[in-house]
Amino acid sequence: MRLLFGLALILLVSASAARAPDSDSTLRIEPIALDRDNPDRRDFDQLELLGAWRLSSANGFFGGISSMRVRDGHVMALSDAAYVLEFQFDGRQRETALKVRQLPGIYTSRQPDLDSESMTSDPVTGKMWVGFEYSNTIRRYSADLGAKEAWVAPPAMKKWPENQGPEAFVHLPDGRFLLFSEASPGPDASNEALIFPGDPTRTGKNTDLFYYKPPPRFSPTDAALLPDGRVLIVNRHFSIIDGVAAILTVIDPRQIRKGRIVPSRTIATLRPPLHIDNMEALSVEQKDGRTILWIASDDNFNPLQQTILLKFALKER
Repeated sequence: MRLLFGLALILLVSASAARAPDSDSTLRIEPIALDRDNPDRRDFDQLELLGAWRLSSANGFFGGISSMRVRDGHVMALSDAAYVLEFQFDGRQRETALKVRQLPGIYTSRQPDLDSESMTSDPVTGKMWVGFEYSNTIRRYSADLGAKEAWVAPPAMKKWPENQGPEAFVHLPDGRFLLFSEASPGPDASNEALIFPGDPTRTGKNTDLFYYKPPPRFSPTDAALLPDGRVLIVNRHFSIIDGVAAILTVIDPRQIRKGRIVPSRTIATLRPPLHIDNMEALSVEQKDGRTILWIASDDNFNPLQQTILLKFALKER
């Protein structure tokens, strides 16, 4: 859920976006202890911590990270103000070049699509699909997010809440796409989710509805495919009383059926006093035979929040 300050700043960014040029600047990277009470701790349930950092930049368009893709040290993140953020990171440097550019093709209607919340890609062609809240639409882009190719407003998403719509997006190896609503309610405290038989911009009117049941009081914020075919989901909780927390779950796509509530299994829980924030973006890659997870926070463009980047290895069981 967006903070009022974040919404106000997004509107400010939106108003100036059309005249904001592409910009290159510097990203500052500060190592942090995930467990401040035990800085040497590395085991977090089924995850092994490989690194934790705080990211910051003088570039006013940096922040609001809602989805990302990490491949061989190249980070491509998407903010919920429709900006593409790119940088190289080897886990050691304290500064790196940051490139910020506007996501193209969003000013095509009376009310532009600015709340870009979810992203997935085709590993063969590299093409990218982005889900937008408020308008509850999907756009297909080129591999570098440099050109818009297609657009769709799926009827099944029409009644999804404006600010809690297409939050997590996954392209399965069999060609299907899964799209999870952040908070469109289903039976038994579940959330609505959609199955697209192929490219959503071509099959958007041909969808099946299923239900994902997140941990109690949590909502899905991003998802990624694991090498074994399961889907990894990061789920977020926020309240004024107990702050922020994140739970990572996995589901088996083979259990997905039209109208079915799909069970999940928890693999890790991150909550205070751990050094976390509004954990919202997730990426998975394989390196040296290990499954690597990257998780980033959305600071809502709020100076009281932080952009945190976490790197884990998934423990095989």
